[in-house]
Amino acid sequence: MTRIFVIDDDKNLLKVIKSLLNIHGFDVSIFGNWEIAYKIMKLFEPQLILLDVFLKGIDGLEVCQKLKASPFTRHIPIILCSGYPRIAETGIRDYGAADFIAKPFELTDLLNKMNSVLKMR
Repeated sequence: MTRIFVIDDDKNLLKVIKSLLNIHGFDVSIFGNWEIAYKIMKLFEPQLILLDVFLKGIDGLEVCQKLKASPFTRHIPIILCSGYPRIAETGIRDYGAADFIAKPFELTDLLNKMNSVLKMR
């Protein structure tokens, strides 16, 4: 089963994404705090990370950069999520994200992006 980590500060969105992705056969772990997610990543490596760009207290792009700089996580693809689609190009080009999806998104669009990124891995 494909393990997905979702990092977002919207608890309701996390619960919805977890439920929907579980239905589609993914093993989903949700986190409101990226540092906790990072510690757990070292033990239970995900195959994909969905990362919100605007997290409380830290910029998601900075988190992406830190994850891509770490020897433990640099190989894990990241899909950035944000209500500001202009961030997409910068996040992919400058921060190492594999892809971007604009919020709000349709489940089918998210699944298509996830499957595309996972196939490239």
